[in-house]
Amino acid sequence: MEISTLQAWAQEHFGEKLADLSLDYGVARLLVQVGQLGDAAIKQRDVDKELTDVLFVLLALANRSGVDLQRAAQRYLYERSPKEILERLTG
Repeated sequence: MEISTLQAWAQEHFGEKLADLSLDYGVARLLVQVGQLGDAAIKQRDVDKELTDVLFVLLALANRSGVDLQRAAQRYLYERSPKEILERLTG
């Protein structure tokens, strides 16, 4: 499934319900979900579920921010070299 399809699905099914939540809340929720992902990774269980929860929060944040994740991935991942991406991640 493409990112744009997932983002459209999230907007269609949850956009109106999440519209009143602030971006600050969305970022805080993302941090909570990332923490739960870390815990799942340490315990080596439910990592797929927690990754999916993080993905959903990212989709919701992108929709609230007007960011096209498909286009952003193209620009910031596909069009960059692996070396550049790794340097950004590893400092």
